[in-house]
Amino acid sequence: MVHKNETVSMVAGSYGYIAPEYGYTLKVDEKSDVYSYGVVLLELLTGKMPLDSTFGESIDIVEWVLRKIKKTRGLEEALDPSITGQCKHVQEEMLLVLRIALLCTAKLPKDRPSMRDVITMLGEAKPRRKSICQSAGHNPNKEKQMFATHR
Repeated sequence: MVHKNETVSMVAGSYGYIAPEYGYTLKVDEKSDVYSYGVVLLELLTGKMPLDSTFGESIDIVEWVLRKIKKTRGLEEALDPSITGQCKHVQEEMLLVLRIALLCTAKLPKDRPSMRDVITMLGEAKPRRKSICQSAGHNPNKEKQMFATHR
């Protein structure tokens, strides 16, 4: 219950998705949304939650990915092995999107792209070759296309 002259502070958003600047500005804008979108991309690419217990204390998905890519194996180390393990060819597409996710989750809002630019980059994130994956089903010679664009 709130009494007269009392203020209530609430965080607008879910932990793990909130842009770092929210902690000191308490304002959200397009760049905050771009950060959150980047976190969602990282979830899809890594197969991890924004605040996963495997990261360790006080480490979120953005910091975890940054630490992973600084290791010798680079960007590939951060990708979900359940996808890249089954479909080596799709790894190139995932790496292109990972680079976009890293731009979206830049620490400073001014360093993040606009959402319009993110959409453009995603549209242009095409691999040098078609992504084809060997089916894990009965016929190993049968191929299926991954991440196909439907128009």
